[in-house]
Amino acid sequence: MQVGLFVTLEHEADEDPAAHLRNIVAQIRTARDAGFDSLWMPQHFVTGPTMRQTAAAPMLGYLASIAEGMRLGTAVLLLPMLNPVLLAEEAATLDHLTDGKFVLGVGLGYRDHEFAAMGIERKSRVGRFKEYVEVIRRLWAGDHVTFHGKYITLDDVSLSMRPRNPTSIPLWVGGTVADAVKRAAAIGDSWQGPGAATLDEMTRWWDLFHQTRADLGKPMEYARQVSRELFCGPSMQGAIDLARGPISAKYSRYAGHGYGGFDPSAGEDSFRQFAQNRFVVGDAAYVRDELQRYRETLGATEFRFRMGWPGLPQEEVLASIRRVGQIAQSL
Repeated sequence: MQVGLFVTLEHEADEDPAAHLRNIVAQIRTARDAGFDSLWMPQHFVTGPTMRQTAAAPMLGYLASIAEGMRLGTAVLLLPMLNPVLLAEEAATLDHLTDGKFVLGVGLGYRDHEFAAMGIERKSRVGRFKEYVEVIRRLWAGDHVTFHGKYITLDDVSLSMRPRNPTSIPLWVGGTVADAVKRAAAIGDSWQGPGAATLDEMTRWWDLFHQTRADLGKPMEYARQVSRELFCGPSMQGAIDLARGPISAKYSRYAGHGYGGFDPSAGEDSFRQFAQNRFVVGDAAYVRDELQRYRETLGATEFRFRMGWPGLPQEEVLASIRRVGQIAQSL
């Protein structure tokens, strides 16, 4: 079973950024030593003042050497807010830094204040997204690229760096609604789902992705990745006691952006109900059974786990990573 670590780049405003970076590095080294296959990271902008977040681009370059041998990917970069030429060059460089093991995951973005701060009209995001994907693929594929679109114009442009991977860089499209899944099937190499989708939602979306690919005559061999919030504790109750507060706080912040969530003040029963078929929180036996269930139900070829959240002690994160590494080797 292939498993990947999704690192949490955000931290509370009163936490020392240097300490946060040291924790990330320790988590990656622990995951690499435990047999994890890949490393993933997100992107958000202007998260202050209560939460801070390290920028994705410099972190990707820095962590590529620490995660040596692992596949490196993004989940996801906010493509409509980025310059596609710069991103194409950065991705190509990362592909060389990772020996051809870079995956570019991109999405639309959904937070209004990010679009406003970056000077991009939210209503233009789908048009920009489609256009930017086409531009990036053309730039990776050949020299002397000319492109006249609604949002970008290029005349005889050649990248400073082309991808190392001879088949180009895999481009995975993220999304949380049916239209996004169809878009991923049409213009992406695979789809990336959210970590809080229910098992039923994931089943419907992967079925939709597969059927859309078939209808369009697209290649039917693709990575089928499942993302989950996961914490493997020393016991069932111990795992819930440790993870409930940090995960609840995370999803309460999501709710503040109009993106799902639940009431953390409702107690443990509310958390258990929300987590069912959505998160994987428990002891080693429970985690093993859940991963096997997801693999059989969804036909998952690999997993991506977020295993640390602000408020969860570092020693517990590292212990959980080690336990999951052992589980993955046994499946």
